[in-house]
Amino acid sequence: MRYWKLGCLVGFYLLASTACRSTKKIGQAISKKDTVALIAIPHVTYEDTLQYISGLIDSMRLHHFSYTTFSAKTKVVYSNKDGKQPDFIAFIRMQKDSVIWLSLANDIGIEGIRMIITPDTIKVMDKLAKTIQIRPLSSLQEISQIPFSFTDLQKILIGEAIFFEKEKVYSYSAKPNEYTMYSNNGLFKNAVSVNGDFQIEKSRIDDLNPALNRRADLFYKDYERRDHIAFSTLREIFISYKDNFNVQMKFKDYQFDPAITFPFTVPKKFKKIP
Repeated sequence: MRYWKLGCLVGFYLLASTACRSTKKIGQAISKKDTVALIAIPHVTYEDTLQYISGLIDSMRLHHFSYTTFSAKTKVVYSNKDGKQPDFIAFIRMQKDSVIWLSLANDIGIEGIRMIITPDTIKVMDKLAKTIQIRPLSSLQEISQIPFSFTDLQKILIGEAIFFEKEKVYSYSAKPNEYTMYSNNGLFKNAVSVNGDFQIEKSRIDDLNPALNRRADLFYKDYERRDHIAFSTLREIFISYKDNFNVQMKFKDYQFDPAITFPFTVPKKFKKIP
């Protein structure tokens, strides 16, 4: 069970008219407002607000990039209500919208867990216990306590905001070198903050259901530019609910569009468990 939970945590940690406005013009417009409160623009209309938000999101999307495959090596630091757990290394391979492959090993390279995640299924092979476990993707929601989808997993690994849609953004605020957009998708409120280069820095997700009161804080740090792609090499996620836990992923190496395979051969002697 411990390895299943760790694997699933890595899995999830493992989101109009002004489209032609340049990033520079948007930055100039915002930088004149030195305030952390909602920006007050005289005689501003609802349409003006939507137009400004659209410009912010379009600028943020300039940093999105297309890819077909992705691979990475990352160090994972994990803690829960029982305190800090042993660090481990996660090797990641991903075919966009199709497969996420994970191999979890200790710090000297001994593999313990291998996983395959597809849009509807999670398979976990425990090489130490010699077991294979197959569950629906919905099991991830039980473990993480947040309704993550396969697309959400991809976004977290690549460094995009989750539970965040342009059409659901209703307000924004600004302070020097930081702009925050507020959205509501009917399940969660989300406050997504970007820096002066319109790179995502943090996302705070709050449950709209007071009975559940779930909360997740995601941080995207240490951006590195490679081949015209700005990539966050440090990710942190904090989830607060019945069983609080924190996950930190430090990317040691990563590649976009490499040739990859997804080896997952289960030995006959391995026992299938529920």
